[in-house]
Parts: sequence; structure tokens; C-alpha cells
Amino acid sequence: MALTSSDPRVTRPSADATRERILTAALDLFADLSYEGATTREIAARAGVSQPSLNYHFQSKEALWQAAVAGLFAKLDTALAQRIDGLRGVDLLTTAKLVIRDFITFSAANPQLHRIITQESKGEGERIDWLVDHHIRPLYELTTTMFERLTELGAVPDIPAPFLYYLLTGAGPTIFVLAPECQRLAGFDPLSPEAVQTHADAVIRLLFGPEAAPIA
Repeated sequence: MALTSSDPRVTRPSADATRERILTAALDLFADLSYEGATTREIAARAGVSQPSLNYHFQSKEALWQAAVAGLFAKLDTALAQRIDGLRGVDLLTTAKLVIRDFITFSAANPQLHRIITQESKGEGERIDWLVDHHIRPLYELTTTMFERLTELGAVPDIPAPFLYYLLTGAGPTIFVLAPECQRLAGFDPLSPEAVQTHADAVIRLLFGPEAAPIA
């Protein structure tokens, strides 16, 4: 039997749009104010929905936080997976440079991800455990395996892979997370397309050596 619009399993387009507005507002406020600092009332107001509407879509603040973070990681996972799948048969060094460039481009477009990770890494707690176990560890393992293989090829300095991972995840997103500071100190917008690519070039040279040819 076909599902009708009255079937509770059918999600209405308007409900999808409302849910997305809530998730977008939640990401911004959780990133700016932290989990503790952001309230569902503020999130509802930012999203332009009522508190009952937010409660209808998300039964708790914790559920909203997890959904918002999971959605952002899903976007990153999809972007990297599509890049890697499209580079099958391409040498590892070229693949690594392109994946790193994509990671930096994503970080510029979505600085909330690294702000939230930083917020939750300030102390011990269930949320940082959830982040690591559900989302960060798979990316960490993929990245450190890549660096281990690159080290064997002599393409990166002989530095333990975990340190290379933190060089990348530190040097890559920080300029975007600190965009207001960068604008005041250096006098340019690091989120402009030209600055993002210049920064990606710089990170690639940092990891692969000053003579490394950045690949766009």
C-alpha cells in the first residue's frame, strides 16, 4: 500500500526545512557559545521557530547537539570519500595533497566543526568521548595511515604520524577559526577564496617541504 501524506512515516518538506534551520542555528550557537552556553530558546529564536517546534524535532538539547555535529561530520566524510573514490589509481602523494586541500577548503566553509571540537576538548566528558568514538577516530586512523605510508615513501619528514595529524588539524583550520583576529592583525579575510587556496598551498608546503608543488 502506498504511503499517503497522512502517514506518520512521511516527512513533510516543510518539516525538513524547519529541521535544517534548527540544525544550522544550533551549529552556530554551539560553536560560538559552547554546549553549556547555548540554550534551546536561543537556538529556536535564531532558527525563527517556536520552542515547541524545536522540541517536536529534537527531544533534548543533547539530541540536538548530536544531530548537528553528526550532520557536519557526514558532510566532511562525504566530501573526502568522493575525492578519494575519484582518485582511484592516482599515486598516493597526489591523492594526499588533493585530500588535504579539500579538508582545508571544508574547514574554511565550516569553521564550526573545529570550534566545537575545541570547546569539548577543554575538559573530560561524555561529549568528547562521543565525538572521538563516533566521528574523529575514523578520520584520525585514515589520516595517520596515510602519513605512515607517505613517511615510508620519504614524501613527508620522518615524524610520528600522530604529530603529523595534529600539524595538519592545527595548521589547517586555525586561521579560519580565528578569522576575526586574522582580519585585524594581517588585514585580509582568510575566508576569501583566494586566501583559502593560498593557505592550502602553505599547509601542503609545510607538510611536504618547501619545494612541494601544490596541486589545485
